[in-house]
Amino acid sequence: MTASTRSAPFAPDRELAVDTVRFDRLHALVKVRGEVDLATAPPLWAVLEGHVAAGRRFLRLDLSGVTFLDATALSGITRAHQDLLRRKGTLVITGVRALVARVLRITGLDEVLFVSGPRADDDRPLPAGISAVRALRSRR
Repeated sequence: MTASTRSAPFAPDRELAVDTVRFDRLHALVKVRGEVDLATAPPLWAVLEGHVAAGRRFLRLDLSGVTFLDATALSGITRAHQDLLRRKGTLVITGVRALVARVLRITGLDEVLFVSGPRADDDRPLPAGISAVRALRSRR
């Protein structure tokens, strides 16, 4: 589930890329790059809705590549969050930059949505020859 779009013709330099980096039966990691506003957000909403419809209950939404976000774009993210909560799942937002954090704070959604810091350690594959147990022990 991947989507790319250009916003309305009057702003050809504004793009949004939405990529499902990995997924399994219950989980998905979705990365977003570009500007997210009312004109560009529908593909993001469609990808999130697609994962929910497919029965995935645990979504991680990486916004580290987002360069602009407005409050109207958050409606689809909030809808996916609520749908997942009803299904005993979660939507966790990661990679939140200051600009996105400010919009979340102004709208009060920082108190509603699950916002996490970057998950760089969990996103990188383990080096060859290192087991997951050994990697976890080394973090202690």
